[in-house]
Amino acid sequence: MTRVEKYVMWFSILLGVTWITYRLLSNSGWILDDEVSHYLFSKSVWENPDQLFNHWTRPGRNFIHLFIAPLGFTETRIFTFILALFATSITYKVGKLLEIRALWSVPMLLLFQSWFPELSYPILTQTPFMLFWILGVWLGMTKRWHLAGFCFGYLSLIRHEGILITGIWGLWVTFSEGGFGRHCLQRLKGEISAANILPALGRDALYGVSTVSAIFAYNLAAFIIQRSIPFMVYFESKPTTMYGSGTIYHYVPLYIGGVGLTVFILSLVGSFRIRKRLSQWSLLLATFPVYFILHSLIYWKGAFASGGYYHFLMPMAPFVALLAAEGVSQIQENVRDAWRVPVLATISIFIVFQGLNMAHHQVVYQDWEAIMKGEAEPEYQLIAKPLEQGTYPKIITEASRWASDQYPDRIILAKHIAHNFHQRTTMTKERERNENLPLYQMELGTIYIWDGKYCEHENRIKHASFHESQDWKRVKAWPKRFPGNSTAVTDQFDVIIFEKVSKLDTQDKVYAELGEADKYDQAYGAAKQ
Repeated sequence: MTRVEKYVMWFSILLGVTWITYRLLSNSGWILDDEVSHYLFSKSVWENPDQLFNHWTRPGRNFIHLFIAPLGFTETRIFTFILALFATSITYKVGKLLEIRALWSVPMLLLFQSWFPELSYPILTQTPFMLFWILGVWLGMTKRWHLAGFCFGYLSLIRHEGILITGIWGLWVTFSEGGFGRHCLQRLKGEISAANILPALGRDALYGVSTVSAIFAYNLAAFIIQRSIPFMVYFESKPTTMYGSGTIYHYVPLYIGGVGLTVFILSLVGSFRIRKRLSQWSLLLATFPVYFILHSLIYWKGAFASGGYYHFLMPMAPFVALLAAEGVSQIQENVRDAWRVPVLATISIFIVFQGLNMAHHQVVYQDWEAIMKGEAEPEYQLIAKPLEQGTYPKIITEASRWASDQYPDRIILAKHIAHNFHQRTTMTKERERNENLPLYQMELGTIYIWDGKYCEHENRIKHASFHESQDWKRVKAWPKRFPGNSTAVTDQFDVIIFEKVSKLDTQDKVYAELGEADKYDQAYGAAKQ
């Protein structure tokens, strides 16, 4: 790497860190409600250790964040971004092992992917998953098999689909040099004797223990403490339809928009460049493309409560950056000397611009409800502005503030996580008990903030459960900005506050079928939020 290339690399790193840190500190909202839930659950572990076994909040992610969460929301975001920077460093190391000519471009191609500035710091599963994945690749490529196996095994504790990557890692190990699978193939060809096979089997068995150690330890602990086996989640693929489904190619435009058009084109050039070095790229090629295919199939079939969110693909960012760096290498080696600096400078400007412009993010995070009603116009800027708090969390926060002002000494409950975030409440055992009680058993005077986004998926807290009860009285409501055409409560109101004024009911309203959230909880054993 030349001195100029080093300067460019370090300047791009400094610019990327500054840009993402600015967004982190300036954002008043969150990209998904899940981020706040994850944060509060991690913070709650110290008061309620059972939250370590909360299926929904992902134990692998939870264990990473629980040590920082008590310090605060912003501090936990900063820690997550540090993990992303660590992943960037490891990606650079992998690029060095791959002998990428334009190694200087790797950090830039990762930090300035269109989705990276807004997905690298949220308290979600994406960044920890990305880190353990690329760290496992680096450890595997440097033949640190036991540590690599642990990383690949840990993936499924962060995101369930990681179990497939764990399996692929096992196949890659056994068919690599010295592996049992490789020895079997060599024996079939008559290249080695049968006596060589047994030691290879023993070797792979030890690597297998390292790989499944985290999975086994977590499932054993869950069984001892809660008499549950989290691994059984893989045998219930479609508990609910509320997350929807889509076409088999649903993720293709999301992937292109997420990485950015410039990086995508460079990655295509890089894919062509590595065609004669596939063995060198084997571990990357065996895991990353399969992850994309898996998510495409899952959402196509509407399985495992996917939702089809583009955020799920973000852990592929290091792989895309490495491919794109190969594309830059191809251009760098083949352009004329006189044109090399201008061409590479132009490419760098395009890469940085897509990370500052974040076109895909700007399209997704508009007030589309107002735009579709003709009450607002889409807003696009050359430099993406920091994320603002969404309309719905604002309404929930307003309702939460009103309820706490009017009923300062009451138990105030809500399904929407913005209430707990505003009130800074954690999921203690007492809080968990109060939130999960049947309505008729809740204390007299309890206040419940019903919302149309989440409550209607759970029978116990549907509007009808309050409306048809003798015990609950509506005290305040927030009409929808743009009411629907029907008289259904979800078409007319965003939030309604109920007060428990009596204890006449002997049971909650009975429904013929489970709500969609009830089906999810029944299948996966998720704790109520």
